Amino acid sequence: MKFEYLFPEVYKKIGWVMFVVFSVLYVLSFAGVLSSLFPCKVFSLLPFTFLSENSFIQQNDGWEDEICMVGLVLSLLFISFARLKEEDEYTINLRMKSMAWAFKVYGVIVIIATLTIYGLGWYYVMLVFVYLAFLLFIGKFYYELHKFRKEAINEE
Repeated sequence: MKFEYLFPEVYKKIGWVMFVVFSVLYVLSFAGVLSSLFPCKVFSLLPFTFLSENSFIQQNDGWEDEICMVGLVLSLLFISFARLKEEDEYTINLRMKSMAWAFKVYGVIVIIATLTIYGLGWYYVMLVFVYLAFLLFIGKFYYELHKFRKEAINEE
């Protein structure tokens, strides 16, 4: 059976390398170590003020955080949707169950955080939420896959 929505197997390794690199860069960016490496004027879909003359073109203090966010999302996509060596109906079923579980847990966490976190803390939590569904899925899928393989070895 062919699963066309999955990336080739090598993307998992590429994704993990990217994840480590961009995670470190992301932390350094928020710590202020990488501030203003790529300053330039950028086009904004949501203007900062509607009354200014150049409301859609704004000075950005750097693109480090945007590059890191895109890199992290791409790395998590690669890890999540990379084909396994032995991809079959069971692993596809496991992917679907893990995805459903991840989004249910994600929804509960978002609701709890919305009702209990306020102010600037909410901003930082939202930055984590960008990646949380991917991380929950990856954790659940590979945990269940490991558990299945361990049970299969024990049956032999």
